[in-house]
Amino acid sequence: MKNLQLLWVSDSTLQPGHSVKVHAHDDYYHLVCVKSGEMTFTLEKQTLTLRENDTVLVHKGVQHGFVNQSAENVLSYEIKFVVLNKSLDRILADSPEGVIHDGFATQLVSHVAREYRLNRAMKDDSAAVALETLIYHLTSENRQTGSSRIIDTACYSELSRRVIDFLTEHYDENLSLDEVSEGVNITKTYLCNAFRKNTGMTIFDCLKLIRIRKAAELLVYSDLSLNQIAQMCGLVSASHFNRVFMHYVGIPPGQCRRAYAYNLLAGAGDTQRSADSFMYSVLADKAISPEIINSFESPNHA
Repeated sequence: MKNLQLLWVSDSTLQPGHSVKVHAHDDYYHLVCVKSGEMTFTLEKQTLTLRENDTVLVHKGVQHGFVNQSAENVLSYEIKFVVLNKSLDRILADSPEGVIHDGFATQLVSHVAREYRLNRAMKDDSAAVALETLIYHLTSENRQTGSSRIIDTACYSELSRRVIDFLTEHYDENLSLDEVSEGVNITKTYLCNAFRKNTGMTIFDCLKLIRIRKAAELLVYSDLSLNQIAQMCGLVSASHFNRVFMHYVGIPPGQCRRAYAYNLLAGAGDTQRSADSFMYSVLADKAISPEIINSFESPNHA
């Protein structure tokens, strides 16, 4: 399954005094990256000045326009695209708006433009990979601090939130308690006791929950194999993946993929048995509530 579809790629020239009127695109994203010159860019109610290597990613439905008020041409790259992967689309939609001053972003955008300018074989695939890399690069900070999308931490202590943030950022790694302790700068013994007392979970139970939530999203929103998903989510083997997934979701991963579609639970209520509530949180893009978490017994050795 493709994650992205490119609609339009262009090397653009904006002459002195010329402008693009303020408008919005309801169905696709618009990315503008300045190669040279200076333009005034309107983004909703913001007025921004874009110079060389500045990039703006305009979200769907956001009013924007730009004008060249200088005496020289402004050269820029423009890309319009649709995000087909719903999980990736949510990540992008949640990212903050503004100017990105980033040479790496410029390199990726220029690669996309070059592939199309030279009309190279497999340009769509090559450009899509570069653009997807750019999206993950631009949203890295938002994703690293976005644990509240996975677990509702509103009623947890500041220390527990820090732990969950750290686990969410590093869930695909083979973490030890020493590494978690170092990551949040708290002694291991105190950390384990304080986290369990506050959340009702051990740190590793929480890590397994985050991994299974991530795995469930990939099952629903991607065509990756079960082995690929297990590896990406830090689960050591297919049998381990199957066992832990069964504990939290109530059915095996393969059956889950066949059973659930993106809108299957549309309109469903929150008062469902624990397995359905877990998958509802995935499909409705809701954080896992403490009530759902408390309904699980510790998976122990799982």
